[in-house]
Amino acid sequence: MLRSLLLMLASLCGLTTLFPALLSDDTTTPSQVTTPPILEFVEYQRLDELGDTRNMTISPDGSKLVWPDDTSFCIYEIASATTECVSTGDVTVRVMTGFTWSPDSRYLAFHEDLFLRFYESDLWVFDFETRQLVNLTDDGTIDDALPDHGVTLELDYVPVWGPENTLYFFRTLSNLDIEPVPFNLYRFSLANGPENVGEPELVADLIHVKDEAFAVYSSRSDVLDGSASLSPDGHTMAFLVRPSDLSKDQVVWVVDVTTGVTHQVTTLSNLTQLGIPAWSEIDLFLSGLGWSGDSQYLVATTFSPTQIASAEPTYAIHVNSGESMTLIDFSSVPDQQSFVERAGITDQVAGRYDTIRAGIVTPDGSYMIYFNFNSSDAGVSALPLLPPNNSNTPLRLFNFPADESSGPMPMFQSTAGDDGEYVRVLMFGYMFTFAKR
Repeated sequence: MLRSLLLMLASLCGLTTLFPALLSDDTTTPSQVTTPPILEFVEYQRLDELGDTRNMTISPDGSKLVWPDDTSFCIYEIASATTECVSTGDVTVRVMTGFTWSPDSRYLAFHEDLFLRFYESDLWVFDFETRQLVNLTDDGTIDDALPDHGVTLELDYVPVWGPENTLYFFRTLSNLDIEPVPFNLYRFSLANGPENVGEPELVADLIHVKDEAFAVYSSRSDVLDGSASLSPDGHTMAFLVRPSDLSKDQVVWVVDVTTGVTHQVTTLSNLTQLGIPAWSEIDLFLSGLGWSGDSQYLVATTFSPTQIASAEPTYAIHVNSGESMTLIDFSSVPDQQSFVERAGITDQVAGRYDTIRAGIVTPDGSYMIYFNFNSSDAGVSALPLLPPNNSNTPLRLFNFPADESSGPMPMFQSTAGDDGEYVRVLMFGYMFTFAKR
């Protein structure tokens, strides 16, 4: 297990519209959204003047920004432009990770940083209604995540919210004397509040997906919903299996959260048959998942840890069939120089400008919004994820004025909120506001 954690640590530090043939008339899955709204840029705001942007998130209802600040959560109310910091007692939330909002914007779930700091990780929830902090999986163990012989640690991580404040999470039972290491998906119901959740319910035994302790993990290079994402209809959990040896043997799996039945959807090697030009020979890894609003398609992004100019496509995957096609396709870019130099002003896929290093699916699943950046230009674009399909080019929502600073700022995850009138998106230390038309 120590070897797995160390290898994983090395990696952690490191749209065009869907085509009509792919988004068919299949109505077997109930749609959460029938037609995507038109998004119109309103304004943007730098967030480093408010507070620490690294773990800053926006609530799903788009009303507030929250960030951990040592032993408190700071809350910025967007309507009143006021900030209040609420104490978390002796719990240092600044070193936590995996901050994830409940759909009703009441709770924020998170855990100790297992993968970068080797902390023994419990699942925590902060209640913004009662201003209470609750450890849902307190096993009485603190400090490091490497047990002595005969000691079993319950390591809880990657929280994902579902309907009616159901909280899913992954658990590894860490014990030097147990092989293979138990690896499972669990859930809590917070219907009666976080103080009354009882014991978690086992959803699925996942040891068969990969025989290692941490087949699913979070990385700071993740985008969209990261390594696990629940479908909008609440039925299917998708997750990335990324081996700790950093091999390309990476797989997209799903599990039916009602039955616990799992199946493999596709592999990285299958995906990378598409969208990559002949000159690009850089190894790619899966970096994030998201869902279309009708729960039929997964969006999957790729990432190259080399940080050089490399083609990193984005894919759409039909969950039931595993059929895949590119959303961002670089196969027609003739050479690396063209990839680097292409401007982002045009309506076509523009090389490095459309490499997705920060992006998020809107709460209704109608768009993936992503940050464009190269050495001379920056902006925001969108990939429509639902019909009608009138174009196969990125939607350019906003370009920074030439005389304004537009460099990315530290922000470990992108988030989005929707109050019914406006969609607000946090990426790279900025908040972008779009009106829904």
